[in-house]
Parts: sequence; structure tokens; C-alpha cells
Amino acid sequence: MTATVRKSLFVILSVLITGCSKDEAVNVPIKSKSKDLPIPSQTLALPLTGRLAFHSYTAYDLDDSGKRWLDGRIHICDFPAKTAVTIAEIEKHTIHAMNPIFNQDGTQITFMALPIGPKYGADWPKGLDLFVYDFRNGELANISKQAGLESSIDEDPFFTPDANSLIFKRNREDLWIVDLKTLQTKPITTDRKQNEESGPRVSRDGQWVYYWNGDGETADIHRLSLNGGASKVVAGLPNIQEMFPVLLGNGRLAYTRWTSPTQHDDEIYLLDLKSGKHQKAAFNSTNGADDSDPFAINHWIGFSSRRKENGKGGWDLYLGDPNSPTPVHLRQLSTPRHDLGGTYISTVVGNLN
Repeated sequence: MTATVRKSLFVILSVLITGCSKDEAVNVPIKSKSKDLPIPSQTLALPLTGRLAFHSYTAYDLDDSGKRWLDGRIHICDFPAKTAVTIAEIEKHTIHAMNPIFNQDGTQITFMALPIGPKYGADWPKGLDLFVYDFRNGELANISKQAGLESSIDEDPFFTPDANSLIFKRNREDLWIVDLKTLQTKPITTDRKQNEESGPRVSRDGQWVYYWNGDGETADIHRLSLNGGASKVVAGLPNIQEMFPVLLGNGRLAYTRWTSPTQHDDEIYLLDLKSGKHQKAAFNSTNGADDSDPFAINHWIGFSSRRKENGKGGWDLYLGDPNSPTPVHLRQLSTPRHDLGGTYISTVVGNLN
């Protein structure tokens, strides 16, 4: 499947996932099959502290009946709260908000969305802007508007480690960077429509940006030095789509790829950046359902899945150990809609709303 048309593991949990509170946290015993991933605890459990964000929508664009919803929303859970909530300021000024990302100290979150105001039609992506919400004072900023980027399609924002800039995809072509203080912008890649670079992720030292290049069977994951030079393919099997790279903070990168050139269900893989070894996550569905959008959550991996067992919507949130076949369905957090783009940070700053 492609990045815009994403379509559930032969798993039946014997425990009911009821939320992210301390009393209701889920503990599933794990028997790791590999020593590749150092895991201090043998218990797969939701964290007792920290903040989780994700987005939900009925459909990215058109649903099966041809109706255009444009109803993306950002949800946030402060552990050990039981459920996720929305942010009033974000709801007031934006629609179809997606792809939330925290800065490194958790004081801000960036995302892409449509400003409330215009009536959007089939060309609605042209209205996508970059936003930053500050948890310390509850202020929301339209960075695209402030930087004079309203005429372009601005997507997939990601903070640099110092939180002074955003790296993003502009006009569904190249990666750009915008300085949040000076609001100056400049391109990082310059091949325009020849290659579409998406989903940038910056290393904690600020030296590298990881992203996927292309779409469908031509999509590969690249690494590019922010100091210049040519990019390098780090995941690029022939005729297999590889996308959604996420740095796990332990020298590893998680990403999504097709099962094979002829089997286009999504699976999650891990790449050891030092050795170059790729590891298939053991929790991937065995019945052809899609598993995608991985993100680090303490020692584990959060992800979204279309598996039907116990599902609430099309895509639901899960928590998994890459060495165990049994993930935990985060049923209380999941909405009746598609839940995607999860991200987690261990610190909590400010109050929600």
C-alpha cells in the first residue's frame, strides 16, 4: 500500500486494555528471542509518566463513498491519565491537524494542518501549513504564515535538536528548513519534482536527517548530512516501499516497509545504524494486516495497526516488543477513527488546556 492509501495480527490478548493509568496499566510477560535489543525489564507495559500524542481522522482525503472529511485532530495523553484529549487552541484555529512531533524538552509540539477560514475543495493540500503549539503558555503559531510560506504545501515538520528550526517537506518536492527565530527559510534538497522527500527525522546530535525518497515501489529511506554532501540509501530493497523512518534513541532506526514486491501489506523493521543489520519486528501481523507508523515509547515501540481483532477503528494504537509476537492493543486510547502518527516524550510540561 502507499503512504496515502493505507489499509489487523493474529493476536488475542487475555487482558483488557483499559487505558494508561497506573492501576490499569497492562503488563504482558515477554520472552525475548533476541539479545539485539537491550531491555532492562521483561514486562511490556505502558509508561506511568510522560506524554503521548497522535492524530486521528475519518479519512485522509476521500472515504469509500467519495465524501471528503478533512477532520484530522491531534490527541494527547498525559500518563497516567486514562484517555487522550484534544487541545482547545489547536481545535479553535485549525482543521485536519496531523503528524504531531515534540521538541526534545517537551515544551512544544509541531504539526501540519489547515487554517480555519477558507472553504477547502479538492485542492485542499495547498492550504497545509506548519504550526507550533507551546505547552508553557498555550500559544499557537502558524509558522508558514509568519515565514511567508502560505503559497506552498508545507508538511511533515520536525524540530532540530535545539528546537530553533523546523525541517519539513515543501510543495511535495524537497526538504526545507525554517528558522523559528528569524523565520528565514532555505532548501536542504534541491531536486524538485524529480524526487519527493518525505517524513524527515533529525538525529539527536543534529548532524543527520533521515527521510524517505519516492513513493510506492521506488520509495527508499535515505540519510543526508546537514553539513552537505550526497545522501545515502540506508533501506532500499528493489521494488519494495520503505518509509516512515523513526530514530529510537539507541542507535537504531525503525521504519515501515512492504512484506515483499508482490505482498504490499506494511510491516515494521528495525535497522542497527552501526552494523547495518535489519530486523523484522516479531509483533508484525501474520494475516496480512498493516502495521505502520512506529515510534519509541521507553524501551518499547508504539505503532498503528489495521488488524481487526478487538479493533475500534480502521487503524488502532498498539505497544510492542520487537522480539515478541504479542503486542498490547491500546484500546482505551484508540478512537473509533483511524489513529496514526504516534509520538511520545518522557517529560510533561504545562497543563492540557
